[in-house]
Amino acid sequence: MKSNFRVAIIHSPQGDYLQEPDIEQNVLQPEATVVVHRADQAKELIGRIEDVEAIISWHKTPLDADILGRLQCCRCIVRAAVGFDNIDLAFAAKKGIPVCNVPDYGTEEVADHTLGLILALVRKLLIVDKYVRNQGWDWNAVGSVPRLRGMTLGIIGFGPIGSAVARRAHPFGLKVAFYDPYVPRGTAKAHGVTRCETLNELIDAAQIITIHTALTSETRHLIGREELKRMTPETILINTARGQVIDQEALIESILSGSIGQVGLDVLSTEPNVPDELRTSEKVILTAHSAFYADAAEAELRFKAATFVRIFLFGQEVPTIVNGVSSKNDFHQQITTI
Repeated sequence: MKSNFRVAIIHSPQGDYLQEPDIEQNVLQPEATVVVHRADQAKELIGRIEDVEAIISWHKTPLDADILGRLQCCRCIVRAAVGFDNIDLAFAAKKGIPVCNVPDYGTEEVADHTLGLILALVRKLLIVDKYVRNQGWDWNAVGSVPRLRGMTLGIIGFGPIGSAVARRAHPFGLKVAFYDPYVPRGTAKAHGVTRCETLNELIDAAQIITIHTALTSETRHLIGREELKRMTPETILINTARGQVIDQEALIESILSGSIGQVGLDVLSTEPNVPDELRTSEKVILTAHSAFYADAAEAELRFKAATFVRIFLFGQEVPTIVNGVSSKNDFHQQITTI
């Protein structure tokens, strides 16, 4: 069997998810050597990864056409996440490099986090917590609180995470609707939810709206000024997907004008920089792109990403390719039993 495959893990210098590639090396040994390369920008990788045969990509470092064009023998890129917007998919496809993601990790954590944000906003937990810490003790100081049961939760994107949110919402008595033009007919009946044919239909129907879609050219600023104008001073908006799905400037305007109710943001288009308007608003709960995180989820992600690399190295088909390039290439011909 061919050994000494070169596998690069591309990670941000600020990222502390991964200090040593112990999990990855354990999955890939003895056939591969795994090295972590830390860089904020793609140009910092020049001269370091040109000869690798596989890449595991973490979120912060973009893999653009310039760096991908320098790869001499790379046969696969595995995005260690659900989203893959940091990779130039079109150029990778042009170069014949399949890119895949890990769509089934952290589903429970993001869904739980979403429900946590919904409960905290509806019940105004941060507001009353601050009030009590300032020596107050009067339930009436919380102000108006709606009854959760009977409210409509609108889910944008009904993949694994969106549907997991729906399952968690039912026991709270929430009515659930979703908008996702790409899921098959019959999905609504299977999950006991209502399908909306347009985004506007969902916005008009829901008091709580939560986003669970990947960031693509189609979904960038999916929630823009016109969509925000359709919301009301009672609307609760949650985003645990990608910051750029919402037009952040328009969102800030809506918050300041009072034309939207409350907002729960795990992601920002400017992260890690938080605009003061969001940081200081009592209408907003902010979490640090942490919805995916749990000790078990991180270990699961790293194991699955490394396993996909191993599958690629053996020339087998990987079911989560996102750029249309088959993983069944001639690379497996280099792997022979001795």
